Amino acid sequence: MRKSLLILGMIISSVFSGSLNAQTSKDDIVCEENLQIFVPTARAKNFGDPTAFKAWSYVFTNCGGYSKSVYIYGPYFVETAIKGAKSDREKDSLVTVLLDIYDQRIAYYPEKIDYVKYRKALDLIQYYPDSIRTAHQLFIEALEVGGPEQDAAFYDGYFKTAVRLFNNKVYDVNDVFNSYNIVLEGIEVNNNVLNKRITLLEAKVADTTITDKESKELEKAQRELERYETVESNAEKILAPISTCEKLAILYNEETFGAHKEDAVWLRRASKMLGKEKRNDEGEVEDCTDNPVFFKIAEALYQLEPSVGAARAMGLLAYRRSNYSKAVDYFQEASNQEVDPKKSSADQMRIASAYLKTGNYGAAKNAALKAASLRKNWGDPYVLIAQLYAAAEQSCGNNVFEKKAVYWAAINKLEYARSIDPDVSKKAGRLIANYKQNLPDKSISFQLGHTDGEKYTIGCIVNETITVKFY
Repeated sequence: MRKSLLILGMIISSVFSGSLNAQTSKDDIVCEENLQIFVPTARAKNFGDPTAFKAWSYVFTNCGGYSKSVYIYGPYFVETAIKGAKSDREKDSLVTVLLDIYDQRIAYYPEKIDYVKYRKALDLIQYYPDSIRTAHQLFIEALEVGGPEQDAAFYDGYFKTAVRLFNNKVYDVNDVFNSYNIVLEGIEVNNNVLNKRITLLEAKVADTTITDKESKELEKAQRELERYETVESNAEKILAPISTCEKLAILYNEETFGAHKEDAVWLRRASKMLGKEKRNDEGEVEDCTDNPVFFKIAEALYQLEPSVGAARAMGLLAYRRSNYSKAVDYFQEASNQEVDPKKSSADQMRIASAYLKTGNYGAAKNAALKAASLRKNWGDPYVLIAQLYAAAEQSCGNNVFEKKAVYWAAINKLEYARSIDPDVSKKAGRLIANYKQNLPDKSISFQLGHTDGEKYTIGCIVNETITVKFY
């Protein structure tokens, strides 16, 4: 600490004219005077003000622990000074001071130690890229002290440092998967808190009782939820090359299951990893639940911990075994208890898929529409509806035109799906090309009294009006 104080004193003397009065270095009056100079400027976020920085520097250097404001605003003053540093030497010296601010804050004001360690970790990553191991350890310590309710930037930094350690051959595959699961679990905790609050506030919007303060709170919660979603999405992309089903099978097999079959944490993480849905190169959604040990993992987890995740795993297990009615029950159980609307939406899509397998097109459509209502701008529910329309060809109408008209309705749904969700474009395009080949024959349609551009209402499960269009 003395080294950083000496460095800071040298920086101040070189950047600013004048000198500090050593005789008053321990005088509380002078400490207070300087505090009153920099605090108002800091509250105004004018961290580039030279007078305020000089006043802050005096208090930090000479009045250790005098005020928490020194450590709250200090990083902002020093980071601003770093940006304006005139040499690498000056910048390095200021970075040393920045890191010491965090250490002093922990010593004098330890009540937010998790936040301080996390901020120090982020600055280590930024200014000392080679200090990944130290930074990651700070994230671990922050998590141990503060628990999972951390912001999105925390989990982003935590996972990226874990991946760097893996790339540097410090971590093995199991370590990076454990880090990924910790991130997913932490994001889930925070998403649940945010979703509950968002649901409550959106209800107030609906009945026009929301206040201006609550409106701002709603916007803030929605933004933070998006940040968590971005972190999770980026983590999945980073992990994709090493999270193939073949590589997961090395971690989750008969031997590892036998060693962890009564470990709820391991079972929960294993079921999530194997059940994680990914879109392949053809645009199809797939997972790794065909791993034989998944069956044992799902059953053991549900017996040990009949939670939302366990019910979902049992639904996947029943689906794999072609027990679609049981799958619907488990997925509905998960959906009913799920706080996160995106996860509940995914459960409804699984329900729709199960009903489609049994030919219950009405129930499949209802579940798909519910999935769409829970997750805006998601194309998959409309792709599934298009597929069930096509599957209903023989159930709709009395002649060839009426039966094959369902393909126009299916194409409409696919066009809409890819207009709102680029992720389904490849699959939707492939299905559109296929369905166009199954449309009613133009000459036969004319004979039956149907012409290009005609509005035609399809009954049965479709119950929609389409425009006749011959390609």
